[in-house]
Amino acid sequence: MKTEPVHGRLADHLSIGILTSAFPVPLLDEVVLASGCADQRRRALPARLTIYYVLALCMFPDRNYDEIMRLLLNGLSWRSHWARSWEPPSVSAISRARARLGAEPLRVLFRRVAGPLPEPGAAGSRLAGLRPVSLDGTALTVPETRDNAAFGYPDESARLPCVRVVAMADGGTHSLIDATIGGSGAQQALAPRLLRRLGPGVLLLAGPGARGAELWRQAAGTGTHLLWRTGGAGGFPVARRLGDGSFLSRPSGWAGVPVRVIPLPGAGRLVTTLVDPGGAPAPELVARYAERWVMDRALAWLRSDRSGAVLALRSRTPETVAQEIWALLCVYQAVRALTCRGAGRAWVRPASRVRTGRRAEGVLRGW
Repeated sequence: MKTEPVHGRLADHLSIGILTSAFPVPLLDEVVLASGCADQRRRALPARLTIYYVLALCMFPDRNYDEIMRLLLNGLSWRSHWARSWEPPSVSAISRARARLGAEPLRVLFRRVAGPLPEPGAAGSRLAGLRPVSLDGTALTVPETRDNAAFGYPDESARLPCVRVVAMADGGTHSLIDATIGGSGAQQALAPRLLRRLGPGVLLLAGPGARGAELWRQAAGTGTHLLWRTGGAGGFPVARRLGDGSFLSRPSGWAGVPVRVIPLPGAGRLVTTLVDPGGAPAPELVARYAERWVMDRALAWLRSDRSGAVLALRSRTPETVAQEIWALLCVYQAVRALTCRGAGRAWVRPASRVRTGRRAEGVLRGW
């Protein structure tokens, strides 16, 4: 049975239209060629269509595999004004096509679309003359299969394996600059992979997940300024107290240079390389940190019920898990690009900011 124009809501057709606009056919053909996955023979599910399917899989997290394929094919038919139609393949054919495609084309596609997006009034995003970027991560649960068990479990009580995703995002547009993935226990090993994106003129905001003096030294060595949150109260002896409530410290092992510490309610504190309170007042730093990009919140739309602390994927092998994650990041980037274009036409900030000096511990989250 071929696709019919009566199937699918207008919103679904528009969603597929946005997908094909964000990832045009020539781009997908380049990606397929660059990743060495070009079809060797004519197939019912060619590589290009399979990429569109995996991207659609992330756009409709509450739909089953067969329904998503029908939505995709109906959307493509709708965009062609019903000049073309396709026969929906079986679920097993879809699974074979995904396995044949692998993760590499989606990883290459993400590399093509990742990067800061233009922001109207971009100067307003800066702090102390620096461009803020955020480093954050989240855990995604995957189905418990023999192959997926290789990702590991976050703790002994966990029922499902988890994969860790760490990303760097622009502070103004919240667009992704880079990302990496690994097993559930790979949190500390993943963050250094992203430091190559840093350099002078940048302020890196990171949560308690980016802990350790070694990672601080590596990040500071790129010439980037840092604003990190740490837990606990020890390890930062007071060298000189400043008028805004912060103090200077020279902790052992932290690159051997002075840092500025801003106490927070409870035992938390912010640590920064911006040691001059005149150029970067403590209330401004606290407010900017509180509104930083947080990956778990950014990907919350993946949850159909909007509940729970861990996001769930549905791929059953490590290769298709990686494929689904790269597709998810591509779709997120496409949504941010669409938001920024709309914000540019309306002359509003794509990532709203409420500047306040309140030190609200509840909104200071880490990964």
